[in-house]
Amino acid sequence: MGTGTVESIASDHKTVQINHEEIKDYMPAMSMSFIVRKPDLLDSINPGDRVDFTIRDHGSGYVLIAIRKR
Repeated sequence: MGTGTVESIASDHKTVQINHEEIKDYMPAMSMSFIVRKPDLLDSINPGDRVDFTIRDHGSGYVLIAIRKR
């Protein structure tokens, strides 16, 4: 799980760019684009929103599987 700020959302809602804090023992703080498992996860999310999110490594990249505004 991570915490960060949404920087941008692709118009098709298939990717989201999040500037996130360190995810302890997983990855350093950075701005990163994530593939979105279900585009409707982003229906109530907008650039500038502070969010908590969950990602999974699916071998070919990190996939966002949950997100909610803080």
